[in-house]
Amino acid sequence: MPELCLGTAQFGLPYGITNAAGQVPEEVVAALLLEAQGTNICWLDSAQAYGNAESVLGRQLPTSHRFRLISKLPAQPQLTFCAQDVDGWEKAFIASRQHLGVLNIDALLLHAPGDLAKPGSQHLEAWLLGLRERGVVKRLGVSIYTAKDLDGLNPALLDLVQLPLSLFDQRLLQDGTVQRLRARGTAIHARSLYLQGLLLTSASKWPKWINPEVRAHQQALEKLAEQRGCRLIDLVLGFAHEQEDLEAVVVGICSIQELRELHQSWTKTSPWKKGEWRTWAVQDTGILDPRSWPR
Repeated sequence: MPELCLGTAQFGLPYGITNAAGQVPEEVVAALLLEAQGTNICWLDSAQAYGNAESVLGRQLPTSHRFRLISKLPAQPQLTFCAQDVDGWEKAFIASRQHLGVLNIDALLLHAPGDLAKPGSQHLEAWLLGLRERGVVKRLGVSIYTAKDLDGLNPALLDLVQLPLSLFDQRLLQDGTVQRLRARGTAIHARSLYLQGLLLTSASKWPKWINPEVRAHQQALEKLAEQRGCRLIDLVLGFAHEQEDLEAVVVGICSIQELRELHQSWTKTSPWKKGEWRTWAVQDTGILDPRSWPR
């Protein structure tokens, strides 16, 4: 069974299409982290690109906490790399550790795996491998959107891959990517489990641009929840619960109430009958890939 990882984008940005409350206030972050420490949340997922999330975490992490920390190097704007770029990456990484108040982190991921295909990418690769050799990160990895993002990557950089996966978005299960990664010893963290909150929201409240077929699919899911006497979150998390190839699932929350709902649902028996969740996959990339959503 996967472990829970708390996504922290909302701690530094007003993130998520269904997030009407905006950035989580720092005093709420403090309360969330304190309560999360007493539940089965093992990981915190952050990034240099998440506004001031890392600084907020560093100020509010409980003393002697046991969370394992993940950070990400943002997409690099330059088209080619040279030896001088190493100084910038090193400074950004040192700043991350200082913001988080730690000497080392569990994992550093690349937000843009395409950076490893640019001319001069050997400088980035050597710097990353050096971080692991120095012991300041235990694991290296990438955050991907599609299986193509893994093409040509050095397996030595793939200790951990973060990828999109949800009840509606089963593409990387169906094409064998998840199984192939696990077979070669890569740990997998699934994100976008809630599809930025859409899967927990009644279809009647969805944005108007969403395809009517996908909207009808969500209405059918609401009906199933009603028939089974459970909530949407139970079906969505029940799907994740059954993914044995995952090390963790990344879930964002904005309030103590959401944290308690998460904990309550995660510790329940899954409402799915064996393998039944497979029939709920959607193929419409217009809804599955937030990069294609209207801004």
